Amino acid sequence: MLNDRIILVIFKDREDAGKKLGTLLKKYAGSNTAVISLLRGGVVVGHEVARILKCSHYPLPVAKISSPIQPELAIGALCFKEIFLDQAILKPYDFDKTAVVKQINAARKKFSSYLKRFSIKKSAFAGLNNTVLILVDDGIATGATMKAGALFLKTISPKKIVAAAPVGPADFDETGFDEVVIYYRDPFLSAISRFYINFPQVEDEQIKELFNK
Repeated sequence: MLNDRIILVIFKDREDAGKKLGTLLKKYAGSNTAVISLLRGGVVVGHEVARILKCSHYPLPVAKISSPIQPELAIGALCFKEIFLDQAILKPYDFDKTAVVKQINAARKKFSSYLKRFSIKKSAFAGLNNTVLILVDDGIATGATMKAGALFLKTISPKKIVAAAPVGPADFDETGFDEVVIYYRDPFLSAISRFYINFPQVEDEQIKELFNK
């Protein structure tokens, strides 16, 4: 059975994944690079990548937009005013527009709570124009949060946007990125957690501690 197949690449935890991912990104080491990590899990991975590259590190909140009928299914994501909607998912369902707008508004509230909780301001990214931005997460599933994050980063006119993750699908759509670096691409990707021995929830305190350092 597909679900019983052996997964050959397993990370000890997010720190281990970040170290392995960082080795693939060493060409970007330097002051003209910044690591942008997606809250929550991406922050732990991104911390290790930024440490290896000896560059600045910024947390970026992105809120998933849930399906009107299936909350666990993401139909897109948003970051500040930028909204990404996955047409490949939306078209087969043909959701009522009012229902989709309702889900977008719910995501906006969640996004606003992230900004307040972690004291993040849009202005913090203003000085990153003409910089190589490495957008990091602990894994790519549908890619919605990565796509929304990239849409926002494009508004600050970076030199380059690189999507980076320890694991992602073999057929990940790379549209919107200048480069995509995935340590392990899986043709039958299901749950990201299957690739980690330890994959706990990343708590607020851990995120704040990493950035206080």
